[in-house]
Amino acid sequence: MSITAYRPVTTTAVDPRTLVSAEVFDKIARYVAARQEVTQTYAERAVGQFLVFLKAYADRVDQPDFGMLLPTGESYRVVPTRPVDAVWHAALQISEPYTAACKEIAGHYVHHRPILTEAMQDGTAITYTLAALHDTGYQVDMEFWGGEAESCCPPNPPQPRQVAEKRTDA
Repeated sequence: MSITAYRPVTTTAVDPRTLVSAEVFDKIARYVAARQEVTQTYAERAVGQFLVFLKAYADRVDQPDFGMLLPTGESYRVVPTRPVDAVWHAALQISEPYTAACKEIAGHYVHHRPILTEAMQDGTAITYTLAALHDTGYQVDMEFWGGEAESCCPPNPPQPRQVAEKRTDA
């Protein structure tokens, strides 16, 4: 008979830099550092968390039982905190690396749809988001996720119309 000591299974979270090519990561991180006037180290950590956020979105987008619904009825599963949203806004300004990151992680362009939901206001959204972030297997830096999810825009700004209205003059 042999006795084996119990050891909990531990897994090492993967570095978020590996979600995209080194070139794409570096372009976004350099831009964030310059745009937000932060150190390169901080920018790299922030970009890493933004990429984990995109990964969590991509992993959850087709799971209707996870997350919340937008007023339009579309699923909305993960939400950024203020520092992660700041990276998202910066990344949107350099469309080529942002588009490449989206394609590498999600397989398609990920649109930024600012909205303020009840779940964001009551803290439920960040709970969903943290679960989704950890489920990716990538490093989650709680310095970037310790706050509440916030909307970067006024509550529920008008969304772009899906179908252009025809103008008729009488």
